[in-house]
Amino acid sequence: MTLSGTLVPRVESQLAFRVPGRVVARLVDAGDTVASGQALARLDETPFQLAVQEAAADLAQAQATLARVGRDVERNRPLAQSGAIARATLDALQTQQTQMQEQVQAAHSRLAQARNDLTYTTLTAPGGGTIALVQADAGQVVAAGTPVLRLARTGETEIEVNVPESRIGQIRKEQTAKVRLLSLPDVELAARVREIASVADAQTRTYPVRLSLPEPPAAARLGMTASVRFDALSGDTALRLPITALFQQGEKPAVWILPTDAQHLQLRPVTLAAMGTHDIILKDGITPGERVVVAGVHRLDSTMPVQAWDGRLP
Repeated sequence: MTLSGTLVPRVESQLAFRVPGRVVARLVDAGDTVASGQALARLDETPFQLAVQEAAADLAQAQATLARVGRDVERNRPLAQSGAIARATLDALQTQQTQMQEQVQAAHSRLAQARNDLTYTTLTAPGGGTIALVQADAGQVVAAGTPVLRLARTGETEIEVNVPESRIGQIRKEQTAKVRLLSLPDVELAARVREIASVADAQTRTYPVRLSLPEPPAAARLGMTASVRFDALSGDTALRLPITALFQQGEKPAVWILPTDAQHLQLRPVTLAAMGTHDIILKDGITPGERVVVAGVHRLDSTMPVQAWDGRLP
C-alpha cells in the first residue's frame, strides 16, 4: 500500500506572550532557525515599567510606615509596663505593626509580579528549532496566551499520512515503511509507524498516521511531500464489520458470535483498531470465518435459540 504524506516535526509549539499588550517588534520571519532563549518578539514595555515603578513606590511607603510603627511600639512598650499609658494603646500599636508587616509582604509580592510581567514582554524560544508560522505582527494588540508564532522544534522528523478508513486496518504500530521525498526521488528512507489516530478526521474521514523518520537527508525540508510505501504485515488480515455489528458490553466493545456447532449466541469482547462512519475494523477478538451477527444486536441475549440464515426466503 502506497500513500502520500508530508514531512512534519515531531514536536511543534504554539508560542504566546504571558501578558497582554501591543506588539512593537517581531524579530524573526517564517523559516528562520532560532536557538533556545533567543528573543522572537516584544511587546510595548511602557505600561509594565510604570507598574514596576508604582509597585516599588508602594513597597517603599509600606516599609516606611512599618518602620514608624515599629519605633512607636518600642517607645511605648516601657510606658505600658510602668503604667504610664494604657495597655490597650500598646496592643493597638502592635496590631498595626502586624498589619503593616502583612502589607509589606503583599507589596513585595506585587513588585515581584510586576517585574516578572515586565520580563514577559519579550517572547523567547523555549528550545531550538525553525519558525513554522507567523501569526502576529508589529502594531497588533494580543491577549495573553494568544499564539503569535509556531515553532517546529529541533529533533526527530516525521511523516504524516492520512489513511482512508477503508485501509486503516492494514496499519499497525511499529510497522515499517519505505519513504521517498518528491524532491529526492532517488533516495529511499526507512520509517516506522509511531502513532495511529483512533478517531477519523471529521472533514476528510481519514486517520492521521505518524511515522518516525530517524535519519532524514540534509536537503529535507518541513512540508515536503513524500511517497510512503507500507511494508506488508506477515500473517495479518484486517477484519472489517458493519458498524451495526458492534455491541457495548458495559464500557467494552463486543460482537455476537454464532458458533458453527451451537444454536445459541456468544457475546465476544473485541478490540477495535478503528471506527469509521459505516464500518469497524477489529484488532483482535474474532478470527476469519466466524459467523457474526450484523443487525439487531441490541435485541439479542445468549439464551435465545437461533440459527444461521442463508439469505433465502422460505
